[in-house]
Amino acid sequence: MSEEDSVIVEMKQQAEKVLSTRFGCAVRLDGGDDLGGSDRSYTYRYVVIDGPDEVPASAVVKKVRPWSDGKAYDPDVAENPAIGLLNDWAGLEFLTEVSEGMSSTPRCYGGDRQAGLFVMQDMGSPRRLDHILLGDDEQEAEQGLIQLAISLGRMHASTIGKQALFAERREALGPTKPYSLSWLRVRTRELEEMLDIGIGPEVNEQIDDCIAALETPGPFTAYVHDDPCPDKGLWVDGQIKLLGFGSGAYRHALIDGTYGRILFPSCWCVNQIPGHIPLRMEDEYRNELVAGCPEAGDDALYRQAVAFACAKGAIGSWWPGQMERDNEWGIATYRQRVLLRYYLFARMTEEYGQLEALGRWVDLAGVKLREAWGEVEDMPYYPAFREGA
Repeated sequence: MSEEDSVIVEMKQQAEKVLSTRFGCAVRLDGGDDLGGSDRSYTYRYVVIDGPDEVPASAVVKKVRPWSDGKAYDPDVAENPAIGLLNDWAGLEFLTEVSEGMSSTPRCYGGDRQAGLFVMQDMGSPRRLDHILLGDDEQEAEQGLIQLAISLGRMHASTIGKQALFAERREALGPTKPYSLSWLRVRTRELEEMLDIGIGPEVNEQIDDCIAALETPGPFTAYVHDDPCPDKGLWVDGQIKLLGFGSGAYRHALIDGTYGRILFPSCWCVNQIPGHIPLRMEDEYRNELVAGCPEAGDDALYRQAVAFACAKGAIGSWWPGQMERDNEWGIATYRQRVLLRYYLFARMTEEYGQLEALGRWVDLAGVKLREAWGEVEDMPYYPAFREGA
């Protein structure tokens, strides 16, 4: 038996123990089906062949893999591969607990900290949102994006004010890293030096305002996914169920809430979206969020929060290595992402009357980058929207 086969056998046994503990009676599983997983985790579906009536017919198990750089799983160290898996487990467990049956995620049945795995609800074999966007059904693609926004808004509203409970769940699993956005200041200084464009005191002040607002979100503090990309969304019965909470934590809600408007900053699957769709996403998201965050109903406060979050997504798209070369990541290049997000951010600051000095500076940076880079093709629309674009 190979080393990997041994891991799979062991994973099944560990999952049986987790389910037996959860349902108070012995549970036996079949040999399992590999759902593909990734280079960071195994993901298997197991059918229950014996167990109490309450146990589901099947379940999905996610187990950490050793990373290609040789890093081993250690739940007592605040580093990957442990921190991502434990974030994911804690997030699903917490959302299962607070959702009152309306969770935007699969249910969590428990896990094994030392083994580095957790067990969750089997959602069947639905399509992911990225597959829909890469298809040819424009109406379904638009509805999928709208439902992603609704799921995020519902999740945020249900978690506001419950930070202590999440902290208790997460701290029980292992240490975490401190959160800082000081890199935003560093990134703008690097861009200033590369392009020889002065920042000025007003722009500096607005960068500091962004960092302060996003690090201390006040009434907008919610549990966020922090990576709600199309490949993390399952299309289930006309709704989006979210997966992959490896970066999940309490942050500013609009970091998630603006992901469509600023074009999914952490995702490989990025193309353009027709302009009316991000606005619909924002409206539907806001309608859900206001149930747990009344301040989201204040236009001025909400627009300011949108601007702060979009600044992070736009500015974070650029780094110095892009001056040397451009590379494709997924279905667009890095330079395409930068130029489009800078443009979208600058136009949004004009429209909303928020962070206008920073918006003008980012707009100028985009002009200078285009001059330095020469011809950069416009980012295409997602295939589902190309016929009508």
